[in-house]
Amino acid sequence: MRIDELFNPDNFQLEDFDLKDDLIFFMNTEPNFYRKAYYPTMCTFKEYHDKGKNINPLSFKTLVEKAYKEYKKEFPVEGLENDISKEICEEICAEIHKIELENIKQGHYNIEK
Repeated sequence: MRIDELFNPDNFQLEDFDLKDDLIFFMNTEPNFYRKAYYPTMCTFKEYHDKGKNINPLSFKTLVEKAYKEYKKEFPVEGLENDISKEICEEICAEIHKIELENIKQGHYNIEK
């Protein structure tokens, strides 16, 4: 959602909207969701990766579905379905997997003990 659409919802056009990018941005920037759901999931992902386990991108399905529900509560965009479509969910899961795998390789989520 663009900034002008927040202040003037009449400017919003559903066809200009990229749910995938918007939802990924939401998961990474909404403080409560990030702290309580996203970050712990990524720490677990890192643990599995460090143990040499292969992680299926669809492992993030529950996280994405939860994010979508919270997103819809915060941004009640007219025209969005009640549940996220299987196709978009899978695309988001694949994108998160790709992004976070690279983040792990760069040393993100390393916890000093």
